[in-house]
Amino acid sequence: MQDIIWQSFGADGAGRVRVRIAIAVFAVVLIGVSFSHLDMETALALVPFVLGITLLLLVTAWKSDAGQKRLETLAGRLDSSLESLKDLQWEVREREARYRDLLDHQGDVIARLDADGQISFVNDAFCQTFEVSRQAVLGRPFELPVLNAEPIEPPAAKDDARTSRVVELLTSSGPRWFVWEDYVVPHEGEGPSEIQSIGRDITEQREAEIALAQARDHAMTASQAKSRFLASMSHEIRTPMNGILGMTGLLLDTTLSPEQGTYARAISTSATTLLSLIDEVLDFSKIEAGKMELRPAPFDISDAAQGVVELLGPRARGKGLEIGWFAAPDLPKTVIGDEMRIRQILMNLVGNAIKFTEQGGVALTAENGPDHANEGRTIVRFAVRDTGPGVQTQALERIFWEFEQAEQGPARRHGGTGLGLAISKRLVQEMGGQIRVANAPGAGATFTVDLPLGAPAHTPALGTGWPQPHAGEHVLVLLSGATETTLAEDLIGAAGARVTCARAEDALRIAQDAAKHSRPFTALLTDRAHATAGASHLISLLAAPNGSASARAVVTMDPGDRQSFSDLRALGFSGYLVRPVRPISALTQLFAATAARQTHGLLEKLPHAPDDAPHTAEGLSTLLAEDNTINALLARTVLEKSGARVVHAQNGAEALERAKEEIAKGHGFDLVLMDIHMPDMDGVEAAKSIRALYRDGAAPGAGRPPIVALTANAFAEDRAAYLDAGLDDYLAKPFEKKDLAHLLARCLGRKTSAGSEVA
Repeated sequence: MQDIIWQSFGADGAGRVRVRIAIAVFAVVLIGVSFSHLDMETALALVPFVLGITLLLLVTAWKSDAGQKRLETLAGRLDSSLESLKDLQWEVREREARYRDLLDHQGDVIARLDADGQISFVNDAFCQTFEVSRQAVLGRPFELPVLNAEPIEPPAAKDDARTSRVVELLTSSGPRWFVWEDYVVPHEGEGPSEIQSIGRDITEQREAEIALAQARDHAMTASQAKSRFLASMSHEIRTPMNGILGMTGLLLDTTLSPEQGTYARAISTSATTLLSLIDEVLDFSKIEAGKMELRPAPFDISDAAQGVVELLGPRARGKGLEIGWFAAPDLPKTVIGDEMRIRQILMNLVGNAIKFTEQGGVALTAENGPDHANEGRTIVRFAVRDTGPGVQTQALERIFWEFEQAEQGPARRHGGTGLGLAISKRLVQEMGGQIRVANAPGAGATFTVDLPLGAPAHTPALGTGWPQPHAGEHVLVLLSGATETTLAEDLIGAAGARVTCARAEDALRIAQDAAKHSRPFTALLTDRAHATAGASHLISLLAAPNGSASARAVVTMDPGDRQSFSDLRALGFSGYLVRPVRPISALTQLFAATAARQTHGLLEKLPHAPDDAPHTAEGLSTLLAEDNTINALLARTVLEKSGARVVHAQNGAEALERAKEEIAKGHGFDLVLMDIHMPDMDGVEAAKSIRALYRDGAAPGAGRPPIVALTANAFAEDRAAYLDAGLDDYLAKPFEKKDLAHLLARCLGRKTSAGSEVA
């Protein structure tokens, strides 16, 4: 039979060998075909069978020695190939085992579907989650036990075949929430693609998110309730406090015995202290509630510092302390920041310094601070120095904590809530600044605040408005206090003049030596304690600077001593300064004669020291809308004592009717004081209705009366809200007689200005 086959192929012995080799090659090709058409496991199983048949054919057909030798070589090669195929088969099986083991140990649920939607693979997590066996689900349709579902997220892009959804599934552990993702598995051939699904259990995460959302909602509700409580507390506490302080002020204006006056002043002092404590607690609570908002706006640095020192000046003088301030001339005149909050920080620091200092003085300074991060930004460095006992080293960090003070225990000498520095630190941090303290126990402390503040474009430097001394001017400073002396020396030196500070026993000798060497002093700055008869000899040694008619001799004094200046003028003094001394006033008094041509009219334009004389409101027609009887009596009494005519309304609706009646008479009111919280119609609504009685766009004082909010809600946000609602000014309760007098001065000034414009 073999011969017939060989003859049919026309092959001789060598040809037969080639035929047998071709058969062997065919067998190998057959193996390849098997790999391509069968799955890997089946193809590998057929390899030994095909190779065995091929080897058997070669052994039985190849008879020649040469063929035998070639057969042995070929058999060796086939044996090597067979070994390599076995290694490949082992490696493939190992990889498959690792892959399955990896999927089975995944915590996520994994399933794969074929093109017909039948399950072709599931991992162990799938079986455990849904409590099924792998054999029971393979080859069956896939259907999730969905209890609840959220909308399917759309694909991120048009060619993205991945979809995601959040579903609640019934599992062996009960209902659980999963993030379920389906995506197409890429296929290299032309066959249908498979879909792989992965489910990630997010039940705990979802519960945590829900709990967090509920906690956030509760916190927001609590914060809103706290804010309402704070607003209510502010109003309810300040309303009776207004009556206490106001009525005490009226009582002190009457004729009282010394004993009665002492008691009345004690009531006023105690009420003022209580009010400051309430303000601190409310401020701190507002910060804690996250309701403290900054309102940056342009303001003048010198005005801010000056306002703080002048407001706290009486308290310092009451303790026999010096107080003053100085701002460097290279600072921008105008900066951008929250002036009210900066004033609050400075008030806390200066007030603390006064409280803890028994001798010496307190100084507030402002200068440029270094800014290494941003050269275009202005760092204003405020420093508050005192000559008090300093802060104990172990208390340096604690003093900035809430409800903490440097003094501890029942024996502490100074009261307070311990919130002033804590509030200041929070505000400074909110502004992006820093606050720190330099301490010398027994020799005072210095609190420094660095605040990054913007500056408007083209704003001039603070010193550009200062009077400039003539070349060669030399000022002799003879002051009793070290704090005032240091501030005066810094100011005069910054202005560009020479300055020499002397003690009382050395002043005359120093002045005589200067005159003897033809370098006499051109100005003298002293205080009331040294303005005695001997001062005239000292003044006679002064020389008038070039361009000036006479030398300048200036004395500083307390506000109550101003009447005595006529006597001092006879001694040769040319001017006086009221404590706390304003730097611009001091420079003007010292150098005005030299710089008269440069600063024409400066003296007339300078702000004057606070005047305690009552402002009159003779003939001012005022509508007072106030539902509280005591507060109404207080405001009405102060207004009528100032000469105003007052019409009282119990609520907003009545105020509106009174305004209509006054307009019908042909003249209307000159001023409306509007309480905000009133029954029936509140102050904001009543103010809007009264404004509507006048022509659109009528300015306060020019066609309609100014409408002033009168309320115990004293937060800055309340002030802004009332002004935004259309009211023209704001007077916070509790107010004192001087506060109402200042308001009248503003309104009278506005009325006069408006009248001149109309004329």
